[in-house]
Amino acid sequence: MPDPEDPITQLAAAAVSLHELYASFAQAGFNEHQALYLTGQALSASVRGPGA
Repeated sequence: MPDPEDPITQLAAAAVSLHELYASFAQAGFNEHQALYLTGQALSASVRGPGA
C-alpha cells in the first residue's frame, strides 16, 4: 500500500515559513511596513543566492 501524500505542498510550506519570518520581525518590534520589507529582502536574497 503506498504512503499517503503530504497534504502540505512545498509551496504552502514556504508560505508558512515566510509568514513566520514576517511575524517574528513584527514581534521583534518592527512595524508592519518594515517587517514586510525585511521579509521581501530575505526572500530576494535567497533567490539571488550568496554574493549576488
